[in-house]
Amino acid sequence: MASISLKNICKTYAGDVKAVIDFNLEIHDKEFVVFVGPSGCGKSTTLRMIAGLEEITSGDLYIEDRRVNNVEPKDRDIAMVFQNYALYPYMTVFENMAFGLRLRKVPKKEIEQKVKEASKILGIEDYLNRKPKNLSGGQRQRVALGRAIVREPKVFLLDEPLSNLDAKMRTQMRTEIIRLHNELQTTFVYVTHDQTEAMTMGTRIVVMKDGYIQQVDTPDNLYDYPVNKFVAGFIGTPQMNFVDVIMEQDGKKVSAVFGRNRIEIAKETVARITAEEVNKRQFVIGIRSEDVRLCDESEDTSKNKAIANGVVKITEKLGNETLVYCTLEGLPDSEFVVRGGARCRVNIGDPVKIAFDTIHMQLFDYDTELNLLKR
Repeated sequence: MASISLKNICKTYAGDVKAVIDFNLEIHDKEFVVFVGPSGCGKSTTLRMIAGLEEITSGDLYIEDRRVNNVEPKDRDIAMVFQNYALYPYMTVFENMAFGLRLRKVPKKEIEQKVKEASKILGIEDYLNRKPKNLSGGQRQRVALGRAIVREPKVFLLDEPLSNLDAKMRTQMRTEIIRLHNELQTTFVYVTHDQTEAMTMGTRIVVMKDGYIQQVDTPDNLYDYPVNKFVAGFIGTPQMNFVDVIMEQDGKKVSAVFGRNRIEIAKETVARITAEEVNKRQFVIGIRSEDVRLCDESEDTSKNKAIANGVVKITEKLGNETLVYCTLEGLPDSEFVVRGGARCRVNIGDPVKIAFDTIHMQLFDYDTELNLLKR
């Protein structure tokens, strides 16, 4: 197995187009690391540099203790699984999986054994004599994974391998890949633009934007302790709610004022604020939809200092829950999402009271967008 070290990696294309900028990361042996970010952020380019399919402009790339900047892809002991499967259409499943081994002059009996073992792991034993055109998308992706498995590489690189599958098949294949990683005990580096894939699969996640790493952390830490507004908004579905506020401080009490609303911030959160001065300053608060709720009409909210008023804009019934999109009182252009229960009953245009759990609130600098709450 292998660790991977990327030190000050940069990639610049013609015309001084900078795709990856000062990328530094240590990937540990047997780890499952996911690169995630919007299209054009540099995640696939970074993966292709690890694979040797893109030349590194500057910086150093090590697999184990070996610098591989100028090593050919075939000599890096890696296997890559592509978005479009990259199967040979005129070959059977068996031939596709065996092709790389034949190029390496592996004995015929060993090839047969490796292909059969990999096909059993992936549940495609019955398809070995079929050609790719006779397989579903999920089956083709299993063949592509099988072709990588038989090589027994030190590192698996996967470039958005599930993006061509339907929602149900993506969920199934996510589970398959997680199981595969646990079974093979090999280093996996996975690229996706889908934050749900990143959160469910990665032991660590690398969030990228405009060629830069924004944050490297575990899924739980990314969700609960985002370093900036971009990470907070990118991770989580639906997106975190953001509201521009003016903070007002009265002794030890701090309140956020927005529109015609004022909510008092929990003392536990106030104690975590790193800004030297908050009174009369503009900030951005962020709070996830599960950390706000709609108050029941019969509920006494007079003593709750973290209540805001809003109006229902639209609802989305998802079966197990209802997403309620509201505008906040005094902010007609705002959009604030609240998770309601499966049987939440509100109508468009209804006035509602929204209770904030400010212990789980985030606070961002208005200009730099950095998180101002310590862990």
